[in-house]
Amino acid sequence: MPQPDACRVLVLGGYGHFGARIVRALASSPWLRVIAAGRHPEAAARHLPGVDLSRIELCRLDVAAADFPAQLAATGAALVIHTAGPFQGQGYDVAQACLQAGMHYIDLADGRAFVRDFPAQLDAVARQAGRCAISGASTLPALSSAVVDALRGRFDVLQAIDIVIAPAQATPLGMATVRAVLSYCGKPFQCWVDGRWQRVTGWAGPQPVTFARIAPRLASPCDVPDHDLLVQRHPGVQTVRFRAALELPLLSRCLAGIAWLRRHGLPLPMAALAGVFARAGRCFDRFGSDLGGMRVTLRGLRDGVEHTLHWDLTAPMLHGPEIPTFAAVLLARRLAAGEPLPVGAHACMGLLTLAEFEEEFARWRIDSTVS
Repeated sequence: MPQPDACRVLVLGGYGHFGARIVRALASSPWLRVIAAGRHPEAAARHLPGVDLSRIELCRLDVAAADFPAQLAATGAALVIHTAGPFQGQGYDVAQACLQAGMHYIDLADGRAFVRDFPAQLDAVARQAGRCAISGASTLPALSSAVVDALRGRFDVLQAIDIVIAPAQATPLGMATVRAVLSYCGKPFQCWVDGRWQRVTGWAGPQPVTFARIAPRLASPCDVPDHDLLVQRHPGVQTVRFRAALELPLLSRCLAGIAWLRRHGLPLPMAALAGVFARAGRCFDRFGSDLGGMRVTLRGLRDGVEHTLHWDLTAPMLHGPEIPTFAAVLLARRLAAGEPLPVGAHACMGLLTLAEFEEEFARWRIDSTVS
């Protein structure tokens, strides 16, 4: 039997690209009662294949509804996991409603400003409620920062952090993910390079990168929370870069072309292009593989000598989309087990160790190595 309300977890966007994966992962835990919430609960069976729907509750919730806070409070959840992106341009209304209802809050946000400013905007509210609010419980910055934390001790001086994510071509794409990607395509943003903030353009100028077990790819700059948060977390670091590497060079160059047009002032209809790009990308799936990956490269000094470490992750069988859900799942299980989460509002850094992620990697046959 499930435990009392303290173990009721509501997944907002529970039928979506990442929300459905979190629902599936948590529904297998007998000490949790999972509530899958969204605007269309009738779609749950289609989006939650293989999940015993008798083990979860379905709930209609719309964050845009005027009575959303009342609807949320009526669920009796102890924790809300917010997966309904894109978070670029979102406010903090959902998090505030959760905290005011006495609920803990976790999101999978990857919007740079959203995650960066989250603690300052919500810490007072969270502390007043005696609850924990965590933003960015996803690949970035939760996993990326855990990797850097685990390897930082191998350097006397850490000088550079370079992160590249490389999804498999056939990876299913949620529209929120596509909209997030296109939101900064061709837009300038600040990146910490050689000890100063420099302007780069999203998805412009793809450059070749190598990985441990997947073929070389073209990687392009993306605007993510790590640009700010890793610079703050590791004082003295001279360069922090994040790039994404699509599997097919043609698609990388298409995004670079869109970036060039936007950079030169062409007013492209990006909302409409999101659907076009998502559909067009599927036409090329047969040319890709089922392997996704991630590489974190650290450079610095050790015993006065230049030192470089590569951490490589390889996800087979299209298991890559599971990775952004691991942090939220681990934190939810921790809360259900009676371990307290830190009161206040936090970006998801320093809350999970690389060893904890590696336990989840093993469940999905995901490999990670250091070289």
